[in-house]
Amino acid sequence: MEQDEHLLHSAFQTAYSHQGLALSGPKDPGFIARSLASEQNNPLKMVNDFVSQNSDLLGSRLKSAGGDVDFKSLEDSVNGFAEVAKTTVKGLQALGHLHPFIGVAVGAFALVVTMDFTRRDNDRKVLAVKVQMQELMMIFFELRHVRDSHDKGHDGVSIANRLKTFMIEVASDIKKCGSACDTYLKKGFLARTVKATVYEARLAEFAQRFVDHRSTLELALSLHTTIGVDSANEKLDDQEQILKGIDRKLDMMMVFRHLDTPRERDVQKFIEEHGGVKACINNDEYLEELVAKSGDSLSRISGRSVGPGRRSNDLPEIRKRLMKEVREDIDEALSRNMVLFERKLDMQNKQLNETLRQESDHIITALMAGAHDRINDPDLRKLWKEMGWRGSVKARTFVLNLHDYYADQHNRVSDSPTVDRSSLRSSIISPASARVSPIPSPRGRPDDHWALSYINAAYVQSILEAVDDDGTGFISIKEVNTFIEERPVGWSLPEWFAYWAVGWQISITQYKSKIYGLVQSMFEMLDHVLPSNRRGVDEYLFHPSFWRIELILRSTRSVNPKMLNDSDLVRYTEMYTAEEESRLEMNLEDVGYELDTTATVSLVTGEGRIERFVYPLIYLLLKRHLRVLTLASKHVLDPEEFITLNESLVSVLLAVDARIQNLEAVFKQTHFDIQARLGNFAFGLLQLSYGDIRRVPAQITFGTWGEAEDVTPCPREAVTKETIQATLSNTSHEILKYGHRDGYQSTDYFEFEPQRKGYLGPPHPLEGTWSGHNLLMAGEDTVTYILRISILVHNGQQIVGKGEHFTGAFEFSGHVRPLHPGRRSKYDFSFALTDDEDGLQKECYGQLDVKTGILHAQWTDRRINEDPSNIAYQPFELTKTPPSLTRYRYTNEALVEDPVRARWSFACAAARHMAQEKMWSRGFLEERATERKRYVELSIRSLIVTMGLTPQKPLSAAEKGELDRLRRNLNPSEARFYQALADFEIQKLPWHPAWGCDWCERRITKARNLCITCMSSEDLSDNIDLCSACVDRAPSKRGFVHDPSHIMVKVEETLHDFYFIRVVENAKVTIEKMKNLFRVLEANALHPEENADSEGEDRHRVVCACCAKQVTTPCWACVICSRDTFVCNECDTNRTPPLQNGPSSHHQLSHPLVRIRDTSLSGQTVTTEERLNALEQRLIMMEHKVSEGFAAVDEKFERLESRVEERLTKLETYAVERFDTMEAVLRQIMAQTMALPAIYGQVVRDTMRHSMPANFYHR
Repeated sequence: MEQDEHLLHSAFQTAYSHQGLALSGPKDPGFIARSLASEQNNPLKMVNDFVSQNSDLLGSRLKSAGGDVDFKSLEDSVNGFAEVAKTTVKGLQALGHLHPFIGVAVGAFALVVTMDFTRRDNDRKVLAVKVQMQELMMIFFELRHVRDSHDKGHDGVSIANRLKTFMIEVASDIKKCGSACDTYLKKGFLARTVKATVYEARLAEFAQRFVDHRSTLELALSLHTTIGVDSANEKLDDQEQILKGIDRKLDMMMVFRHLDTPRERDVQKFIEEHGGVKACINNDEYLEELVAKSGDSLSRISGRSVGPGRRSNDLPEIRKRLMKEVREDIDEALSRNMVLFERKLDMQNKQLNETLRQESDHIITALMAGAHDRINDPDLRKLWKEMGWRGSVKARTFVLNLHDYYADQHNRVSDSPTVDRSSLRSSIISPASARVSPIPSPRGRPDDHWALSYINAAYVQSILEAVDDDGTGFISIKEVNTFIEERPVGWSLPEWFAYWAVGWQISITQYKSKIYGLVQSMFEMLDHVLPSNRRGVDEYLFHPSFWRIELILRSTRSVNPKMLNDSDLVRYTEMYTAEEESRLEMNLEDVGYELDTTATVSLVTGEGRIERFVYPLIYLLLKRHLRVLTLASKHVLDPEEFITLNESLVSVLLAVDARIQNLEAVFKQTHFDIQARLGNFAFGLLQLSYGDIRRVPAQITFGTWGEAEDVTPCPREAVTKETIQATLSNTSHEILKYGHRDGYQSTDYFEFEPQRKGYLGPPHPLEGTWSGHNLLMAGEDTVTYILRISILVHNGQQIVGKGEHFTGAFEFSGHVRPLHPGRRSKYDFSFALTDDEDGLQKECYGQLDVKTGILHAQWTDRRINEDPSNIAYQPFELTKTPPSLTRYRYTNEALVEDPVRARWSFACAAARHMAQEKMWSRGFLEERATERKRYVELSIRSLIVTMGLTPQKPLSAAEKGELDRLRRNLNPSEARFYQALADFEIQKLPWHPAWGCDWCERRITKARNLCITCMSSEDLSDNIDLCSACVDRAPSKRGFVHDPSHIMVKVEETLHDFYFIRVVENAKVTIEKMKNLFRVLEANALHPEENADSEGEDRHRVVCACCAKQVTTPCWACVICSRDTFVCNECDTNRTPPLQNGPSSHHQLSHPLVRIRDTSLSGQTVTTEERLNALEQRLIMMEHKVSEGFAAVDEKFERLESRVEERLTKLETYAVERFDTMEAVLRQIMAQTMALPAIYGQVVRDTMRHSMPANFYHR
């Protein structure tokens, strides 16, 4: 490690020596060089000696530049790259003193290669490219034959002026290559493999550039050093032959194939055999096998964690992320990474340049002193000498003797008042640390007697850890000097020791409270983020990095509150903590708060143990992330934004894991119980992060942390609308890596109208907007849609344009030429997509027939040979019919059958459409709105099925036909907008963890039902999950045998660990409470007279909060509301909101609900006897209820029989009375008619006979 540090220092000294940096501060900058070169004053001799001494490393490679390079020598170069690179940088450092003009290129090379020395995941293909970079830099050693770079050659130009621009170009290419390799290495294995051709082509391009640069440099050196024109010509001929040989031999793609690992070959073969990358990604079976073959964890590909023993239901998310990788524009990705890469290079430059300034004085002292004077601090040097210690000393011995030494010094000062107390401090102030600016003492007086109380055996462990970086238990001279160098300016050594004895624990305890507060604020922010951002925020907060951070917080022991009573200790701690936090914050700003690798973490923190920086680093990152979450409450953010936030936290945690691995290797030599040893190390900070760690929801303390556990309370402002507005007013969008996506990007096609051209003359026949129907395969279905392309022609040959269809928009460029020169009836054209989303270099070619006005075209890409029959490659036709009118255009079949009818039908429909559109007809607008609603609705349901989500409502055959008809008829701009709306609605669906339904094995959206009974009682780490469609199923998974009668909790939103314990415990309490209430109601029903008052009160409590009706089992009860809140099944199914004036107006639809299936006892604590007694009681109650029911039925029948008999009697009496009355009336009428003439009597009799019933006279 020490050798690497000196290497870095040397590299930077070479790289920036041409800028005139004062590497040794106030000293003479040339003193070190003169001292080091006292025996070898000739720099030229030093370089020649270096090349001779390392000829075994440099010589063979210098020879290989012009000779054949076989794969064995290439593999040797790749395997030995790190060793050769270190040697090369050392040699270039010496050469840079001789020829400063190469500093810019050497500096770039040193920065790029040394940054990768600590990387653990270097890829052999990347190293092969860097070998070519290294071969270029080795040619620089030919400059050792040039004594003075300012000497002019035969053409009057010095070698420095000749190569000045070339060096800048080389430095630029080296940095760009370093950024490209960095981008490539940060991708997962599968992401690199599916886009291997693109990445490998770019890497091969850089390798070829270095070969070209090498040839150019050799040529320039030959021209400068050649004597005579003939000799120069010979050199030129030789150089041309060498260049041709190199171009012929260097086939990097062949090199990459040779360097393929068996896993890469296996995956690539699988992809080729199954139809290519896109075919494998779109097929669930192929994709799952591809993921298995890749060896990548599902969490790395999908960005989510997968529980143990669970089948992945995240294939849709994996497919989405892989397709995004395939479609990602590599130039944009490299450009975006270049910004961060340059920031890292600048930060490394600053840190190591500052280190060089400090190292200069120490180098001088080391050169002039003996072995016994290697300690920089005079007090420690004196103590070390008096005790007779050699290279190292036991930590306990060191601390006890250090306390005695300073105590003796203070006693002497007390006995001798004439002695200046400032003499207690080191007579030589150590240089400022690279991390810490000069920090003045909090007080004006130099008394540090207070610090001695912390330099004793009680704090030996913490002091040992501060000095003993390697954790061996012994303190070496180098470690002492490093510890002294890090001491802030103005601090005495006792004060510095006191800080690490106790002050650091105070600092991390304060950060612990702040981090808990930040996490709690983040979960409060969940209620305010936009629905479109909710899924991204949920994924961010549910990421494993959060429970890993919680392990660190829970593992760390807080400081003893009594220590906070020492005002001196607290003042020094606060001052150093503030300065250190400010330094880290500046470094994080330099890298845009993006920690993409552990190497970037090291750049931000600087040298030192990660446990020293992990707390302020996590605090600053979470503080920044909270601001991003605040922006998510106002703006729609890119989902990748939240993934980037998690990656920064993961990089910090990976650095912690690396530190634990190093400590484990050391502790294994002296300790059997590593876990216990880590418990005593760094106040237990790393203890719970060691070993087989896993997420245990029952132990997560984010939601339970409070003032009782807070030793150093830090006031936290609650998240409200007012605080959010205040934060937004002070937060810029520039902190977002991907910006916001508040607007929908529409495409302007008016620029392609011929009348808007900026030049005169007739338009080219190909210019304008063309539209027509095209086909594609969506799974096993054929989709017909309208394609629109708009073209401009420049100079009669070059074409540029834009296109659009329902899935996206694109741009293209190409060429056009007449089919027959001199005749303008037909034109051949071709164009390629400049922003191809599929990453396949999609091209279109075809022919325009000017007479018919039809454009015949066909798509093609590199996969056409694999599947030439694919409908996507079939020819299609475009016309200049406006896209909105294409739906009315006749087909070729209709035109052949009746041309006149087809054309008139099209003309009438198009005219009606344009007239309605121009007049904003109500019917026209309603029709468009109906189409939009149906398109979005049907697309959402189709996407849910395609993405494997649940619950599903698959499209019927008629609905599929309707969706196909809409795609075939809609203007591409409208269809793309509607498709974006459907995708947006899918994005807003409630997201649940990576686990799917344990019955249908689909990803759960909307409501997630988890079984409390099947949940692990020890740590709540596993359970049965069911979707709303499978809630009554009985799966058996992972050792659980689920039964529909178990306690089920339904959650509409992501159930984070923050709320998990509270929801589970509340659910258990609620279910028993509500069942007891129902049992009381059942018992009261047996004796309604005795419990009339209490029964009325209970009945009033058991009503639905959404419809105010009486509730019976089965039903749902709210877990969150303090008041008993019931929801009937009907209201739950219909998602009826609670009544504003109802019994539970504060209830929300997002609250978790527990299902009350029946009133039986539940829970694992219920004994068998209690269950039997409860069953017996229920049977007795049921018997009583049945008996009472029968009795009530008998009574009702008796009452009914009496009422029927009574009514029959009354009816009979009434009928008799009526008939008697009628008979009397008739007799009276007959008597009166007998006195009339006979003719009238006959009339009356006939009238009566016809008016009375037929059987009246037969009685």
